[in-house]
Amino acid sequence: MELLGQPQDPYKVLFPQVETLCLRVETLQKLVDDLPSFTEGWVVLWSNDVSILTHAIDIKSDGMKTGVNLLKRVVGKEDDRVPLSKVKVPDLKPFGGARSAKEFENFLWDMETYFHDGRILDAEKLSITSMYLIGDVKLWWRTRLSEDANRDKIETWDVLKKD
Repeated sequence: MELLGQPQDPYKVLFPQVETLCLRVETLQKLVDDLPSFTEGWVVLWSNDVSILTHAIDIKSDGMKTGVNLLKRVVGKEDDRVPLSKVKVPDLKPFGGARSAKEFENFLWDMETYFHDGRILDAEKLSITSMYLIGDVKLWWRTRLSEDANRDKIETWDVLKKD
């Protein structure tokens, strides 16, 4: 039987293949060696991002807490206006401008008592008082509101009492 050719030297065939495999293993080893620093870099970046987001959330949370506390204070003040007992505050007698200092002083005292017992806010006192004025005094009040050009404006209960 005749051979097709001489057998090749196994070292000549295997050596280049082994050399190629060694180069590939070295490349893979470098990638594996670099992996910790590569992943560490990503972890540091993600950690920084998480820190920034956490800080932003803390700021928003503090703002919301401040808003809630402010609302609690406002609601608490509104609750202060609610009478603690169910005592009915009697209606006031209207004031018509009688020329009696006694009647006028009694009207002012009744209004002050009404404001105190009804827990009326200062901003509401003037408008409530105007509802209890009748006759010439109501006319004076309407005129005083429309012709305030040369006088101090009546904006509070205290200014009205002095006027």
